[in-house]
Amino acid sequence: MKLPNNRTIYFVIAILATMSLAYAFYAEFYQHIEPCPLCIAQRVIIGVIGILAFVYAIHNPQNFINKIYGIILIALSAFGIKTAAHHQWLMSLPPEQQPLSCGMPLEVLFKKVPFNNFLDTVLKGDAECGKVTWLIFGITPPIAVITLCSSIILLCLIVLFRKQPVPRSYLW
Repeated sequence: MKLPNNRTIYFVIAILATMSLAYAFYAEFYQHIEPCPLCIAQRVIIGVIGILAFVYAIHNPQNFINKIYGIILIALSAFGIKTAAHHQWLMSLPPEQQPLSCGMPLEVLFKKVPFNNFLDTVLKGDAECGKVTWLIFGITPPIAVITLCSSIILLCLIVLFRKQPVPRSYLW
């Protein structure tokens, strides 16, 4: 079985990320489901993955640079899995163990907290992050993000471990 080329894999990743974000914005603006800070953090991660995958597909690098691009996407996807797993953990806590504070809105938090502590503060979650208010195909949004990021990692592993043909200029 012939696997798709690296450019196609990067385009598929960009399309998956775009579709994921499109559904998240549809849920927010048309179904009026308010995102929590961890949902927003996951959107940012998926958005960055999608943008980079699209740029990588257009650039269509070869050999070593292509491997670097794959590693970057794997690292971002792993961070997305970590964020979504923390979110799912908050959702699985009994109501009496969930954090009490809903925290301040992200805009206010970003202005008041130094940038290096902002991400850490957002990823700690709040009471809103512990509520299961909607499902996607019968699963919670964090599980959907974990599935998406795992798929992206698998696609990037194809890019990393595929045997590259030796360019003719290197042959004697």
